[in-house]
Amino acid sequence: MKEDHNNDRNMKTLVISDIHGYRKQLEDALANADYQESDRLIFLGDYADRGPQSRQAMEFLLSLKNPDNVFLRGNHEEYLIRAMAGNTHAYGILMDNGFISTLKSYGVDPRTLSYSQDGRHYIERNGKHVLLDSRELPAFLKSVIPPEHLSFIAATQYKFETDAFFFSHAGAEPCTPLHEQAGTDFVWGMDWLFLKQQYTYGKTLVFGHYHLIEPFVARGRIGLGADTCVRVLIMDYSPMAIVDSDGDYFEVRDEWLI
Repeated sequence: MKEDHNNDRNMKTLVISDIHGYRKQLEDALANADYQESDRLIFLGDYADRGPQSRQAMEFLLSLKNPDNVFLRGNHEEYLIRAMAGNTHAYGILMDNGFISTLKSYGVDPRTLSYSQDGRHYIERNGKHVLLDSRELPAFLKSVIPPEHLSFIAATQYKFETDAFFFSHAGAEPCTPLHEQAGTDFVWGMDWLFLKQQYTYGKTLVFGHYHLIEPFVARGRIGLGADTCVRVLIMDYSPMAIVDSDGDYFEVRDEWLI
């Protein structure tokens, strides 16, 4: 049975899938969900990378005023936090997954970036190629990304839950009770068994991460992940509904909920 999420009938709860630097698609999806400033927003992470407007997307998120909004951490935020701590491997993974678009949105000229066949990354500075090692990498990122954006990313949460729903970026580890999981178990989503399993977790899981042509709805699981569109789950409709930035509409029947 779906629980009552709001006592204030003028306020909706909206769950937003991965944004990945697509600010326009985010705004289109929210408009299609009839978003009002009083609505509570639950973001499932992966705010930047790939799309051309990562900085603009971050600025939009920072402009939101509702203190009840929830910002979850995706694997892209996890990698950036690790890169900020000097983890060059995490930086390499980011660069392989759209981070160059993020750097470009913050004003970095891609022509100043290079990497070697052994996977080392460099920045051109004063006519010289500087290795982005564990000392130079954090300094470079701090020089590019505003501190308020970094603070926002550092404050993201791994999970959020209510009596009937569990929200995370990538769902959870397959066939494992939620109370036995923590932290990064909820951000990686590397095992598609999570989507194929029949196991239920005692709550309905709402997640993004997976690149899905259409929303994934199965017993106790709602997947909002996509490629270049942004999806929004409207939790206060009966049945609940999913809309996206392309104008598509899907219903989530109550019998699929835990």
